[in-house]
Amino acid sequence: MSEAFRCARNRLAPAPASCPAQRVPRRLALLLAISAASLAAAAAPPDAATILRKADRAVLGESAAYTLRMTVVRPGKPERVVELKGWKKGDEQGLVRYTAPAKERGTAYLRNADSTWLFLPSAEKVVRVGAKQNFGGGDFSNADIFRLSLVRDYDATLAGEETAEGQACHRLELKAKDRSIAYDRVVYWVRSDGTFYPVKADYYTLSGKNLKSLLVSQVKPLGGRTRPTLLTMHSRVDEGSRTRLEFLTIQDDPKLDDRLFAPGALERGE
Repeated sequence: MSEAFRCARNRLAPAPASCPAQRVPRRLALLLAISAASLAAAAAPPDAATILRKADRAVLGESAAYTLRMTVVRPGKPERVVELKGWKKGDEQGLVRYTAPAKERGTAYLRNADSTWLFLPSAEKVVRVGAKQNFGGGDFSNADIFRLSLVRDYDATLAGEETAEGQACHRLELKAKDRSIAYDRVVYWVRSDGTFYPVKADYYTLSGKNLKSLLVSQVKPLGGRTRPTLLTMHSRVDEGSRTRLEFLTIQDDPKLDDRLFAPGALERGE
């Protein structure tokens, strides 16, 4: 009996490896191996820099025009509420102007590259301010308000997967690239469900002291897409002190002239 005839007669039974018709083609085996490797790669989390870059753009995109309300809470004192209008362009330029209350209207902060300026209408002058100074007397620093690119300022490491504020998250460890950065170290939680929404962050000094904690919440449609709209910064130095930034409107990708971000434009109210 020929081998081919024997294999055909017993095709319903497990065939010996010598049966040519039952052998798995080498090309099919290779395709199966590639498919398995692709599935494993898809299941692996993105690298830390990619996660951080996507989180950078989760609230405000590459460029934006927006309005927001800032509420400063201090134990035993009335809440201080101001409204602002802001613009950002890329990772280098940002401008924020006070629109209310009336006594503070016109006050403006400008960030261009590594420099930040403050315009005080009552004094009719523009002064340079530091990135680490508090913005408007609240718990956000100037660097937090004009946090144009964490990727540019920090080296990121993926430290694991955790649950934060009830959300499955990537936990990132961020280390400042130099001493000029506002915080030496940041622990940053970013949702791992594909949205890359930031959830919370803890900010530390060079000595390891926890200065502040940020909560990012109130995810809802705004300006044509769904995004977090409320940022609350809690002081870990002055217990009970906190500042809320709530976005009221956002326009993504407006056409913004570079002249808007020139220091001379601050006094002209452009």
